Amino acid sequence: MGVLLHKEHSFFWWFSMSDTELDLDAYFARIGYEGDRAPTLENLTAIQFAHATSIPFENLSILFGQGVQLDLEALQGKIVGACRGGYCFEQNGLALAALQQLGFKATGLIGRVRWMVEDGVAAPLTHMLIRVDFDDETYIYDGGFGGIRLTGVLKLVPDLVQKTRHEDHRIVRRGDNYTIQADLGNQWANVCEFTLTPQSPVDYELSSWYTSTHPESLFTNNLIVERPSHDARRMVFNNTFVERKLGEDQTVHEIADVDEMVALLDQHFGLPVETDEQRKILERFLTPPVL
Repeated sequence: MGVLLHKEHSFFWWFSMSDTELDLDAYFARIGYEGDRAPTLENLTAIQFAHATSIPFENLSILFGQGVQLDLEALQGKIVGACRGGYCFEQNGLALAALQQLGFKATGLIGRVRWMVEDGVAAPLTHMLIRVDFDDETYIYDGGFGGIRLTGVLKLVPDLVQKTRHEDHRIVRRGDNYTIQADLGNQWANVCEFTLTPQSPVDYELSSWYTSTHPESLFTNNLIVERPSHDARRMVFNNTFVERKLGEDQTVHEIADVDEMVALLDQHFGLPVETDEQRKILERFLTPPVL
């Protein structure tokens, strides 16, 4: 019975993602994009940057017990209507719908997070990203990676060093596997490993369910909020506020109390905390457990 219900739910999501249209005017207003809408590389780059710098990566819905829904109606309601953020399956799910509706040849992919993961340590398929094909070139679009989010699209050419508004990046290849790497100044750091195998909504549903509900998941045990701006990267991870302005050293500040945490979430990420119960939940992360 459980398997049957799961399949029915997956079919409903597939139907919803195929038949529901995104309100593009509202989406572009949400990300502050006023440019042309033709499916060109220039516009793709501008849309990706606007999305990445406008919509925070955040897992508050998970921590507040609200769950994560991936049908397009829910994504529009949360990210566009309520001006919230989300994690990769939400953000890139919304972006994929927008790109396809605009006429881009866009395909959903899935990958393994390698950021801050030691070599040789197994990582599950828990990150969604997007492939965009033009006549003679392929690009990788990712607007929803928490921690070191891309602020530009990457041409799928192995070992080519590519500039974004923040760090330089490159894609390295080993067989069928590609890995996005970021230049941290003194080393190339792995970000995400992926293949070019197209994914269906049921693949994302399974990975998102694990990511948002497993008792040992990163996202059920930690407060994670991130958003780059035009000139900086900022992140709240549990009881720390991390800020790195372009051309300056990174600063790490320990958050003193829940009032300061709530103020930071509002000021830098546009995320209001609305109830006393939510404040109590956030207060737990001022003294996070040792992992």
